[in-house]
Amino acid sequence: MFRLDHPSFEELLEKIDHHFERDSRGARSIPVKIQLAVALRFVAGGSYLDIAFAFNFNHTTFMTSVRKVLEIIDAELDNINFPLDDYAKLQELEAGFSRISMGKFPGTVAAGDGVVFRMQRPTKVAVDGDVTSFYTRKGFYGYAMQAFVDSRARFLNISMKMASSTHDATAYVLSDLSKAIRNGRLHPDFHIVLDEAYPNKKQELSPFRGKELDIWRDTFNYHLLLRRQCVERAFGILVQRFGVFWRPMRVAFERIPLLIWVCCRLHNYCIDKFGADRQAVAVARGDARPGDDATALLTDETAHSRGRRVDLEVSEHTSLKLMKHLEENNHLRPEHSTFTKVSRIQENIKSWSSNEVQVPNTLSLFSSSPRVHDRP
Repeated sequence: MFRLDHPSFEELLEKIDHHFERDSRGARSIPVKIQLAVALRFVAGGSYLDIAFAFNFNHTTFMTSVRKVLEIIDAELDNINFPLDDYAKLQELEAGFSRISMGKFPGTVAAGDGVVFRMQRPTKVAVDGDVTSFYTRKGFYGYAMQAFVDSRARFLNISMKMASSTHDATAYVLSDLSKAIRNGRLHPDFHIVLDEAYPNKKQELSPFRGKELDIWRDTFNYHLLLRRQCVERAFGILVQRFGVFWRPMRVAFERIPLLIWVCCRLHNYCIDKFGADRQAVAVARGDARPGDDATALLTDETAHSRGRRVDLEVSEHTSLKLMKHLEENNHLRPEHSTFTKVSRIQENIKSWSSNEVQVPNTLSLFSSSPRVHDRP
């Protein structure tokens, strides 16, 4: 119901308790435990009408209390940090990703991608009249986030600077992490992994495009995507755990970043307590499950990265180094991950053709079967 067990709830309560002021009698008008429970139930997906009724809050008191608790949690849980300047912590992050493929693909410290959360149509006043920039190609209004996670699906860095209609590559290149990497703050021994929507650079790796790849490029893609699944898993756990994302968010537009930040911080808090494999708490049956600046000007710095892979075909490029490392150590892509039904059918057809065996005509088998109107 609250996405935390009782000991974790009490620990979080102890962290935020001192932020609430007392009245002249040394008491509080609403107990902090009640306010925390209300806020957690809200982010877990509860309807504000049901919560307000259950805890005897009016609408104004409910929204004021939830906003205050979220602000305090955001300030108190400082657990989203990318250790760019800490080599020892970067080694720990790299070790976590190395365990995924037993050290065959070294150097990865984070996996990144973008996600869009549904929201109600923003007002023109809230977005300076640019409402259409928040309408996605999938047919809904949303709020976009760029996120980077570790091998345990914990968030290391998030950015929400761009409107949801912005291309992922453009949103990333304008993020603080991208600027830090371009300025050389990430040690050259390490890199991050992204999907094919992003440019491929020395410390920002994305997979090779195309279907007819040679064996080593295909192997490189396999190991890269094996790491990148961590960010997809993080998004899945986040949305499953916090039902406020199951429907379009019904909060003021300027409060949406706070809500997302707090959910990501609570996500990390839960993983630290329970691990990434623990299932989320069962959802209440009453919950339905449906499915800074509005725009930033594109500059010369971002135009070259939008929707285009930048292959640096030089000997020092990290992709080529890792591909050479895989080849030298004969770390082929596992056979079970390459043999599909399509390839099996193609191989069978080749063997039939080489042995001059007549390939059965499936359509003729269906056409020769009796039909309803052919029966006497």
